[in-house]
Amino acid sequence: MDKNLCYKLQYLARLLITDLNEEMKPYGVTQGQLPVLCCLWEDGGQTQSELCEKIQVEQPTMANTLRRMERDGLIQRTPCDRDKRQFRIHLTEQTRPSVAALQEKRDEVIARMTRKMSPEDQDTLHQLIDRAIDALKNPGTNMESEGRKNEEL
Repeated sequence: MDKNLCYKLQYLARLLITDLNEEMKPYGVTQGQLPVLCCLWEDGGQTQSELCEKIQVEQPTMANTLRRMERDGLIQRTPCDRDKRQFRIHLTEQTRPSVAALQEKRDEVIARMTRKMSPEDQDTLHQLIDRAIDALKNPGTNMESEGRKNEEL
């Protein structure tokens, strides 16, 4: 299994999620809720579909996450002025101060994960992950055709 990339990525994700959840436990937040909190902290008053697009999760997953967050007092929904069928989602006043601390905890976990990597290694890791994501999202393209596109520009 140590040579199986899929297994390694899955194991890394499990370790990362475990560490993030442990760091966020005192705040009553899980790692799955953190992206929502960060998006709302940067730009409050978003709709569920806007959050889905930014965080790249499916509607049912977001609906469940938001329901739990609302139950726990992390967010509140207000009717949209233009479309009464939609709601705008905001951080509660009690949650707002915690977001910066949660982002610091997230950054500490990432720093621990990458502590044996140079800044160049970290940049390369980001680039490789971005390429892997792109390859799975856009299976019809490959590096050769991408290279030709870049040459044409």
